[in-house]
Formats: sequence, C-alpha cells, structure tokens
Amino acid sequence: MIEIDSTKCSRCGFCLDVCPNYVFASGEGRVINVRYPEQCCICGHCVAICPENAVIHKQMASEKFEDLLATNISPESMRNLLLSRRSIRAYKEKPVPKEFLEQLIEVGIHAGTSSNGQTENFIVIQDQKLLSGLEKIVIEVMWDKGIKYLGTSIGQGLAKTQIGEEMLRQSIPYYHVINNRRSNNQLAGMVFRNAPVVIVIHGLRTNFMAHANCSIAVRNMEIMARTLGLGTCWVGFLSAAAHLSKKKIERYLDIPDDHSIYGAIMVGYPKHEYRKVPPRKERQVRWI
Repeated sequence: MIEIDSTKCSRCGFCLDVCPNYVFASGEGRVINVRYPEQCCICGHCVAICPENAVIHKQMASEKFEDLLATNISPESMRNLLLSRRSIRAYKEKPVPKEFLEQLIEVGIHAGTSSNGQTENFIVIQDQKLLSGLEKIVIEVMWDKGIKYLGTSIGQGLAKTQIGEEMLRQSIPYYHVINNRRSNNQLAGMVFRNAPVVIVIHGLRTNFMAHANCSIAVRNMEIMARTLGLGTCWVGFLSAAAHLSKKKIERYLDIPDDHSIYGAIMVGYPKHEYRKVPPRKERQVRWI
C-alpha cells in the first residue's frame, strides 16, 4: 500500500515524524522503511510532507494532491475574522452562487475527522418547499417531545432533574417563542429564518466522534462563508429534533439508516452588517 522510492528519499524523517499511526521506522543509516503498513489510516500526511516526492501511496494517487500555497494571514486579521462571525438570522432575497456553496463544501470536507474516517456527508437544500416541510416537522417534534411541558412548574421541575438548572434556563425562552408564534400563526420561517440555503451534515451514528467531526466541518464552512460575503447560523433546532424524532427527519431527507444528523447551518447574504463585537461572559480559565 505504501512504498518509499529509495532513489529519491533524502532520509529527512519527516514522514516518520508526522505519521499518526507509526507506520514508518528508521533503520541503519537513518534509512526510512515501511514497517507497519497495516496501521495506515490513509490520511496522506506522509505524501503531503515529503520534500522529495519519495513516498508512494497506492490508495492516494499523487496527481490528486494539490500544491499548498503559502498563507500570509496576520494574527490580527485572523482575530478580526473570527470575532466578526455572528449568527445571521436575516437574509437578503438573493440566491447564493453554486460555486460559493461548492467552496463551503470543499473546506467542510477538508476538516479534520477522528481516525481520518471521513464518514461525514452533506446535503445542500435550496428547495424552499422542502425546507418549509422540514421546518414544520422540526417544530412539531420540538414542541411535542418536550418544549410544551416547560409551560408548567411541574414540567420545569422534571426538566431540571434531567438537564440541570443551566440548560433549563436556556430552554424556557424557547417555550415562549414557539407558544407565542403558534398562537399568532407565525411559525413559518421560525427555524430556517427564510434562508436561501440550508446545509445539513450527517455522520456515522456508531462513531462516537461524529458530533465533533460535523462541528469542525461546520466551523470551517462558517469562516469560509464570511470571506465570501455570506452569513451563517447554526440550526440547533434541526439537530435537536433529529435526535428526538427517532429517524423521522432522517427519512424525510433520505439519509442512510446508519447515519444521523449532527449539524446544520443556514447560509445566505446578510441583510444587515454588524458593527461591533459584543462582550462575552467571563469564563474560568485554569493554567496548570
């Protein structure tokens, strides 16, 4: 599966250093050899770092590797970019170009995954009729599976024993939001905020790191979207409803039975531009 072209190898040992699964070994005269090929997770780091193109991976064709350009992003610029990210809930009635969406998917695919599994997949939803139907299912599930019970002291007491005081505090406003909008027949647009695009990410349900893998991919897409003039917002209701609906939402989106939804974001052109960075709560930081 992996070979080293001895005529090219400079014995720098870079592949040895970066391999996550200890596939390579250094022998006499610092000759690098492939000692444990069965431990390879097919991450491609050895090929990507070799300055002499001496590493040959039969499962990763060399022509598929893209030359990495040098980046020149200052810490200040990166800080400003990260702090400028806001959850966008008001969008212009303007379609997002397909090439922009493809760039978001590309950086999402290149996000790190546990054991280099790469088992997360993406659904780009632009069909507003489909989104409207999905929104109704999400609201119905969220209301029936728990939110409606937060309108009583008994329901809040039971919820507190299950999710704790802080999560109860965060959940109660959602009872009022859904209840008031139900009463006023204003549920349309409540979940997806009339965004022109929603991207759903689903991962292998048996992978205990699937949630983290999907979250990292979403974060990549959020930051990339900012550079394209786009705004994003996590659709927490969708992820929560998918967890509660016992595969109802996955079936609606034709997601494989062995996968579950672990992330989703709205995407579109922001209707407004934020001008300030809001303060954050002071957090506990332990230096040990």
